[in-house]
Amino acid sequence: MYPLNYIEPVFRPPSEWKSLILQITNGCSYNKCTFCDMYKDEQKRFKPKALEEIEAELKSLAENNYPVSRIFLADGDAMSLSFRRLKEILLLINQYFPKVSRISSYCLPRNLLKKSVAELSELRELGLKIMYIGCESGDDELLRLINKGENYESSLSALQKIKAADIKRSVMILNGL
Repeated sequence: MYPLNYIEPVFRPPSEWKSLILQITNGCSYNKCTFCDMYKDEQKRFKPKALEEIEAELKSLAENNYPVSRIFLADGDAMSLSFRRLKEILLLINQYFPKVSRISSYCLPRNLLKKSVAELSELRELGLKIMYIGCESGDDELLRLINKGENYESSLSALQKIKAADIKRSVMILNGL
């Protein structure tokens, strides 16, 4: 039994192919980039998943002895959730899967503005080990043309904050953009 309630399609980084995909939000909190059509379908409108639903999924997986060693927090940007909500989710993961080796997530730089290094460090202590950042380019003019909503400085600042929290960063650059 696989009791996860996905709103399809679900996307994940290639390196997360062995991870349980735990959809804690649906869609992308920004969803305005001109190059990306991952979350454009009507059913992919951004919405956080209820904590009770997340817990029910984790509980069911644990009760059915589903083997979980790594978890990817989906959808497009789980880091859009508040520190408090993310902490609650990570505590639930640790409650039901205390031996999980790593938790990961996509992250938009803008969503780290309201999170301190201390908060990110606390999330790391709870298992958040890697964040995938779609910088796409370091060129501000190109970022403006693709409506990324970020610039070189905002991306650099986010990457530095993640590093200060001792969380691994994986940066995505779109060659040929």
